[in-house]
Amino acid sequence: MCVDQQSYSIVTVPVASVLPLRARILLDGDENASRFPCDDHDATLHLAARTLDGIVAVATICRQPFRDFPADGAWRLRGVAVEPFMQGQGVGTRLMHACIEHAQRQNGKVVWCTARDSARGFYESLGFATFGVPLAIAARADMVFYEMHRLLPDNA
Repeated sequence: MCVDQQSYSIVTVPVASVLPLRARILLDGDENASRFPCDDHDATLHLAARTLDGIVAVATICRQPFRDFPADGAWRLRGVAVEPFMQGQGVGTRLMHACIEHAQRQNGKVVWCTARDSARGFYESLGFATFGVPLAIAARADMVFYEMHRLLPDNA
């Protein structure tokens, strides 16, 4: 299936709109496990790719410390999920660009995430680098994860 960018739009949505897809794609349908502490913070941004039929991809970006970066300069990607039939069509890339642009407008210095091994190539294609060793996450003991980050240019 080839998707035209005009067939969907990237929109800001409330947290309740991202939870169903986030839970289904990332956490075997467990909406309770798909809630993050940052979901309701004022600075958090929830984005969705929406078609006429509904939401097909979601991403959240929130302020969260990373390594030696000041807390107000570090932004974390959370709950990035794309419907399988939309994967590989550029929807996730457009969502990531929107999240990164948001962090830049907020004077962010770094955007980081905890990525599944299967998503490393996607994040690398967006300029992210792996930091440290593989991680295990209790909620998904069946998978390997990596911390990844992308430095942002100064807005000076």
